[in-house]
This record gives sequence, C-alpha cells and structure tokens, in this order.
Amino acid sequence: MVRSLQDVIADILDYKGADVEKIDEETLNALLPEGLSKTLDIPEYASLCFSWEKKDGTIDASYDSYLFASIKELFKEGGFTYASIPSSNFNLEKIAKGINERIGFRNATFRLEKTEIIGFSYLLVFFKYVAISDEKNEGILPFLLNCMNLSSIAFEDYPIELLENLEQGQGQEASKDLLINAIQSAHTSAAHIIPERLKDFKNSLERRLNRDIKRIYEYYENLKIEVEKAIERKGSTEEDVEKLRNKLDIIESDKRLKIQDLIAQYSLSIHIEPLAAINISVSAPIFWINIKRRLSERLFPSSYNPILKQFDPLPCEFCFNPYDSYYVCDDNCHIICGRCFKPCPSCGKQYCRACHKGICPKCSN
Repeated sequence: MVRSLQDVIADILDYKGADVEKIDEETLNALLPEGLSKTLDIPEYASLCFSWEKKDGTIDASYDSYLFASIKELFKEGGFTYASIPSSNFNLEKIAKGINERIGFRNATFRLEKTEIIGFSYLLVFFKYVAISDEKNEGILPFLLNCMNLSSIAFEDYPIELLENLEQGQGQEASKDLLINAIQSAHTSAAHIIPERLKDFKNSLERRLNRDIKRIYEYYENLKIEVEKAIERKGSTEEDVEKLRNKLDIIESDKRLKIQDLIAQYSLSIHIEPLAAINISVSAPIFWINIKRRLSERLFPSSYNPILKQFDPLPCEFCFNPYDSYYVCDDNCHIICGRCFKPCPSCGKQYCRACHKGICPKCSN
C-alpha cells in the first residue's frame, strides 16, 4: 500500500495528540494541543494543504514546506533509532536447498563452505528525493540494507508490514564504520534507482522540451523565410540587402539562444537526502560461499533475510543496485552486475568498476 504524505502527517499529528479530519485528497484540518502548535509554529486550528496550488486560508504542507521541516522537531531523537526482529527457528537444510536457485555467476563458480546463525544488523533508511525541472517531482524511497554484505532492497511501497513486525529497543548496535558504509552504499543505490523510477517524469520533460524546441525552430525559420523573400525582391538596394542579411544572422543567433534557454529550463536536477534510519538487529542464517574465478577465490556471506523470509539478493559492489546477471572480477573477486561489468565505451576493454572506481585502467576514461 502506498501512503500519501497527507496520511503520514495525519498519523503523526494524531500520535502527538491532535484531532485531525481529512476534508479531501488535498486538505487536512487539525486541532493541535498548545505545545504541538508552538513546536510546529502553526495555529492551534490549522487547515493543511498538500497541493502545489496553495488554497487561501491554508498552510502549505508539501515536502519542501516550512511545516514539513518543522515535523522533524517532533523526532529529534528519532532520526536514528534501534529495533529488533524476534528470533525464529530456521530449517537450515531446507533453506540451503534454495541457494543454487538464488545465486549464480556468468563467469565464476561457487560452493557452499559452511552455514551458521549469527547476529547482525539491517539498516532501514528512508531517503527523500526532489527532482526539479520546469516542474517538481518528489517522494520518499525506503531502503533495507544488510550491514554485513551490503545487499540492498528498495521498496516499491511504504513497508508497513515490515515496520509492524519490529520490536522497539536497543538491540545489537552495528559499529559506526559499518553504519557509515551501509548508509553510503544505500545512497549510491538510491542515486541509481531514483532516476529509473522517474522515467515517466523524465520522458514527459523530454516530450515538452522537444515540443517547445519545435515551436521555436518553426517560428524563427518562418522569420528567416520572410527575410529571404525580402532579399529576393526586385529593386532592393545593396545596402538594404546587407541589412537583411545581418537580420538573418540576428534571427539565427536569437534562435540558438532561445533553444539553449529551453534546454536549461527543462534540465533535471535530483537531490537525495536521508530522512531517518532504523538499525534492525536480527539473528539469521549466513551461508558462506567460496567464489572461484580462475586462480582467485573469496569467501562471501550470503544471507537469509528473516524480515522478508527470503534470500537477500547479492550486492553489486560498485552501484549497489544489481542489474541483470552477476559477474566476478579477476583481481579481487568483486561481485559486479551486468551493467557495471560492461566494456569501456572508449577502448572496449571490459573491467571491474569496483576495482578501478569507474575509471578504465587502459584509457583512463
């Protein structure tokens, strides 16, 4: 189930003691306790508007509004919190039977070395994204990331069922380095996934850009045709012709500037930032697989996710957003997805982008 911003804020206000009433899909009326009113710096009786076209007498409650920023004040200690999942009895033999179906490499082999149940952490991170062009598109993307092997899962919808299964409490805290690494990896993955999810928005931008460029082109081409007809008229002096030719140059220059302005107007800027994170302690099966590629080999922890009741996908150790099939590099046995193990567009050499940080070792492009 996808939850709207209106529903989320209504739940928050209700939790904090306010009486809320949904008027329509764009408006929410709220009667706030005095303390809550002061914290949010809005009247005790407020009509909140969730539309981009603000209505008279309402308070803007969109993602980039003052109110949305003020909501954070209600959770000063909740930007990062801890939870746990109750321990389960795992049938390791049954789970292990599915590992060959879940793991496969195009250019390498693996074998299962050992299985154990250990305690580790997942990080549930909520990213806010804002895509700005001539219009704005924004939302929240929840990510679940395994702090041990950096496997990540992006949710299509708000993960209500997952949150309902969590138990509050300190649980097992991941180390600071692991958490920083996990958040950075999740952010890298989000930077790949969010533009993909904005595909329709980007296609709409391109259609409008092409439409407006066509209009500009046709307008100035018609002006040029009129000037060219004037040049061809009999009786025009050499001085008049020269002026008209200068006018043609001016029209062409204006056309290029207008098109450049349109391209700048429709250019897309995407800003991504983490809003909140939950460190989720679990006790779950880890299947240590020995990955072999030519003369190299590497132990890697494949994990069974007790939250989602399935194997975690293997991570791509460059983009952390696996795409298509998996490959293993020669040098360090990095796990790389098909998109990140493609040939260099300049020299054609196939290389590991995790080893070389996205820079071709042959041509440095």
